[in-house]
Order: sequence, then C-alpha cells, then structure tokens
Amino acid sequence: MKGRFFLAFVLTALAGSALHFGYDLCPSPLVGLICPVSESVWEHLKLLYWPFLASGFLLNRKAQDAQAAWSGTLAALLVMPAFLLGIYYILESGFAFTAGWLNIALYVLSLALGFWLMARLTKTGGLSWLCGVLVIAAGLYGAALILFTMAPPALPIFLD
Repeated sequence: MKGRFFLAFVLTALAGSALHFGYDLCPSPLVGLICPVSESVWEHLKLLYWPFLASGFLLNRKAQDAQAAWSGTLAALLVMPAFLLGIYYILESGFAFTAGWLNIALYVLSLALGFWLMARLTKTGGLSWLCGVLVIAAGLYGAALILFTMAPPALPIFLD
C-alpha cells in the first residue's frame, strides 16, 4: 500500500510540474482550464488539484471501501491548498521571503501532506460519513478554479 502511494506521489509531482508549462506550449482555452494561465498563486493551485484528483481516480478504482478511499482523497484535496496558501502567505507577507526554490519545495511538501493524509484517512475510514459533503466541496473548488481562470477578481491572490 505504501509503495503505491509513494509512486503516485512522485508521478503526481512530475505531472504537476509538467502542467506548469502546458499553457505556454499550447495556449488554448481548454488547456487553460487545467494549466496555469498566469503566474498568480490561484492559478498554481491547479498544479495540486488536477494531478492529485487524477491520481485519486487511479488509486481508488479498485478500493475495497470506496467511500473511505474517496473521503480520504477529497479531504486531502481540500486540505492541501489551505496548507500551501497558509505557509506561502506567512512567508511572503509575514517575513517578506519569497524564492522560486521555496515555491517548488512548498508544492512538493503540500503534495506529500496530501498523500500522507489520503493514505491515513483511507486506512481509518474516519471521514466516510462525510463523503457526500466532500464530493460537493471538491466539486465547488474545482469549479472555482475554472471560473476564476476565466473571470479573476481584482484580489492579490489572482494577480501575477
């Protein structure tokens, strides 16, 4: 079990890194829905969402307890951006510290947290009772990623 999650983590990190350059290589509106179209913090959350969701589909397709597996996956999917944004803005606004290597390290750390949390919650099944709510919340988050790509508000998180 641990080997599957580690391999999925590595492949997801690589896929997210590749998605970073997707819109530059193919500037299509459809590509812009899953790849960052600007250098805003919000757009870079797509690098967590889409590859992690895809890995969740692959990891959960043969799960014995699908409800436990999906509740763990979706909870992790929702925790990762909160963790990333919290650390990013503490470092940037609180300490005026920002660096390219730090953003990459924070991305990998957020993914590692997500996979650890997914494995833990899938094993325990503790959030199975919340599966429906998590599906709706993850769907709304994905819809917000798409909506605010097409019509970003004039807020700092959406600016380059």
